[in-house]
Amino acid sequence: MLGRRGTGALVGLVCGLIALGPSLAPGYLLHYDLVFVPRLALSDRTMGVDGSVPRAVPNDFVVALLSHVAPGWVVEKALLLAVFVLVGAGVGALARSRTGAAAAALVAAWNPYVAERLAIGHWGYLLGYACLPFLVAAAAAVRTGDQHRRTRLGVWLLVSAATGSTGAVLGLIAVLAVLVMPSEERVSPGRRIGELGWAVGVFVLANATWWFAYLFLAPSQSTSETGVEAFMSRADTPWGVIGSLLTGGGIWNEGVWFSERDSLVVSGLAVLVVLVTLAFAVRDRVWRLGPALSGLSGAGAVGLVLAAASAVPGGRQLMTTVITDLPGGGLLRDAQKFLGLWVVLVAVLAGRLVERVRAAGMAAGAERAAALAIAAVVASWPVVTLTGLAWGAGGEWRAVDYPASYSRMADRVDALPSGAVAVLPWAPYRQYAFDHDVVLLDPWQRLLDRDVLVDDSLPLVGGTVVPGESPDAARIGAAVTAKSGLASAMRDVGVRYVLVQTDQPAAGGIPQLAAKRPLATDGTLRLYNLDGAVERPDDTTGPARYTGWALAGLAVIGVAGNFLVDKLRAKHNGY
Repeated sequence: MLGRRGTGALVGLVCGLIALGPSLAPGYLLHYDLVFVPRLALSDRTMGVDGSVPRAVPNDFVVALLSHVAPGWVVEKALLLAVFVLVGAGVGALARSRTGAAAAALVAAWNPYVAERLAIGHWGYLLGYACLPFLVAAAAAVRTGDQHRRTRLGVWLLVSAATGSTGAVLGLIAVLAVLVMPSEERVSPGRRIGELGWAVGVFVLANATWWFAYLFLAPSQSTSETGVEAFMSRADTPWGVIGSLLTGGGIWNEGVWFSERDSLVVSGLAVLVVLVTLAFAVRDRVWRLGPALSGLSGAGAVGLVLAAASAVPGGRQLMTTVITDLPGGGLLRDAQKFLGLWVVLVAVLAGRLVERVRAAGMAAGAERAAALAIAAVVASWPVVTLTGLAWGAGGEWRAVDYPASYSRMADRVDALPSGAVAVLPWAPYRQYAFDHDVVLLDPWQRLLDRDVLVDDSLPLVGGTVVPGESPDAARIGAAVTAKSGLASAMRDVGVRYVLVQTDQPAAGGIPQLAAKRPLATDGTLRLYNLDGAVERPDDTTGPARYTGWALAGLAVIGVAGNFLVDKLRAKHNGY
């Protein structure tokens, strides 16, 4: 019979199958930032050492490795399903019974946070979110005095680091909350410092793959106030920003909101259940029921505060100052992502509430089946209030194949002499007929194994444009806007080839290439050779650029070493 963790994993798997629905068929699920390709190249770009901003490091590297073992679409589906299974298993293990585990898993796997982040394509965020309950449990085991559990905590910190910077930072908040929350057990200051030092040390080393590249290899960055404003939490329900965040919603992009969130009654039911869940948790003083619940309570509160900070008086200016002026403050942009901590807390507390309801039914003399049925009704509120997630968001998420011309063109370009590629029309997002005209981030940076320049600005509803981060892309963008000097601007930044997608709305610069004979034509794709591209020195050459990866290797060695020491100690003690 399944235990609590197995029950949670099973519920998570069922949620994943129902949520992803038709998109699980062979082929790629492509929308917004969710871009997988047949085989992602193992390159300096995927390792984050090519001088660009390392936003998808090291999770892109993990995908690149996996896509050399299995087709890209298989890797994509496995990672997406893993989100549901892992988070279900994690919160299930924190419950007290299989009933509570099933309820907690349902809330953790089926909620607006998961739905909206999946709709916008932030799979790395979601994998980091799925690691949170495991990190909480591992940190709690360390707090209870089992020194051998440091290895377990180290392993989950390594796994969390592999999901990317957001997942790693969420995990660190959760771990620190567990380790620093006051408790009744007497712990020496030295041991407490040792626990914190281990967690922070593994985190810093394991995540050097992105922070080293960001600080020492990428161009100097500054976050504009426009970007801060654009990525603040928004109200996706009639209950305002706070009400939306309480129930797991509030992402900044209204294009991925689910329609039932607009309903005063449906979203109001979700708010009511969350408030009731919190009321019972306060009544039970759950933060005093062990390090896992105390730490998770603190981490959840921190996540909610960070997500809501910009919505309270004075909070917006404070967040703007921190994000724009402090080094590393950009991690606080898109504040709603921190809500994952809160959602995990609500899921665990919801499991306890269902356990209470079932126990009350049994105490009242109700039949076991009736008590379970009542508990099931109480636990079903996530699905009732978010039916739009079912069956691939009502059939909108579908599996598709890239046209054969894309593979042929990618092979043709990768076989050419060195030189960067610029992709036109100059826009960050595309809409392809083969993908049912879904909004999709341009895929050519992943399809090609070389330096690819695309527009990295972000146009928003209402005409606001958040500036991009690449100086070279900005220079090309300026030429596009000026409608002159495009070819010259591209040559100056090292662009030798231009790939034109003729099935997209024509925009800036394409007429200047009309007089040139295409180097290759295949379907809707045209490839041009600009000639005369400026050879630019590579400032990121040399072994020093792999320092971050070397530090991450030390983290792996440290965790493995701790494991061996534990084994030797146990053998010496006769276990």
